[in-house]
Amino acid sequence: MLSVVMNPGRADEQLFDLAPGAVTIGRTKDNAISCLHKSLSRVHARVVFDGERIVVFDLQSKNGVYVRGRRVNKAELREGDSFRCGDIQFLVSSTTQRTAVSVAATTLQSPLGAAPTASKRPTKIPAAPVRVEAEEGGRGRERMLMLVRAAELLVGEGSLEAVLDELVVSAVQVLDIDRICLLALDPQTAAMAPRIVKSFSGSAKRSWSQRVVDYVVDRGIAMAFADVSRDETLGGDPKDDARVRSALCAPINPGSGVIGALYADTVTQRPEPFRPDDLAVFRALASLAAVAMENDALRNAVSEEPARETLFGPARSRF
Repeated sequence: MLSVVMNPGRADEQLFDLAPGAVTIGRTKDNAISCLHKSLSRVHARVVFDGERIVVFDLQSKNGVYVRGRRVNKAELREGDSFRCGDIQFLVSSTTQRTAVSVAATTLQSPLGAAPTASKRPTKIPAAPVRVEAEEGGRGRERMLMLVRAAELLVGEGSLEAVLDELVVSAVQVLDIDRICLLALDPQTAAMAPRIVKSFSGSAKRSWSQRVVDYVVDRGIAMAFADVSRDETLGGDPKDDARVRSALCAPINPGSGVIGALYADTVTQRPEPFRPDDLAVFRALASLAAVAMENDALRNAVSEEPARETLFGPARSRF
């Protein structure tokens, strides 16, 4: 039997058996596969199974359905294929192959603090209370698996934009944040410009603290800030960050200098500041972004070389 696995490999993994017919994925309880996550629309996608084929349809959602890093309106899926709705990952799998893993799983809070809602269909996930020990162990395991999946993106065939977007989504899945932004150095202006932006806190003129980004880029080190709005070590006017509470920022540096920054923050009061392992995960994702951006620059340089030789001829030695 085929199933759809939500958050595969994570501590809050859930398995939904598929019967011939159609089910919907969304944020509200009236969906067969529901998860109270800010990146999901109320009714986000439809999964149709005819007994052999599985097809996923985007139901005009705000944050889209992605297959192999590309946004799609409709896609046919097979066993082993994965897809993403908003920032929630799904996997098409055989129920028998995952039973042992799924039975041992527990339900934890979703990445942005809201507990995923159990499906109306029977699942392999017991609705038992979560103990602190299980949460701590699951936290480390889920982050390790996330970093492994993120590293695998670097050897895929996706575009740089798709890879960077997936890295940002990876951060959203394991960190309790309201906004996240990947900035890249603009060679024309020598200023940091937003490349990937995700916000779950409503509209804002700017989805990052320029004071924090400047501080981190100037020093070239990753930093966590407990309360940006009151931090006197930062330059600039604190009034510019009146809404910002905790923040994380890591430079994107492939070794030749800072070419960007990964930034995330909260604009609501957190029960506790970011922890050292939050910063470590964030720094690791920034390092993967640096590798992806450098690899893309090298590929572009190699592809431009034949064109240069066509125009000017091969380079000749002066000796």
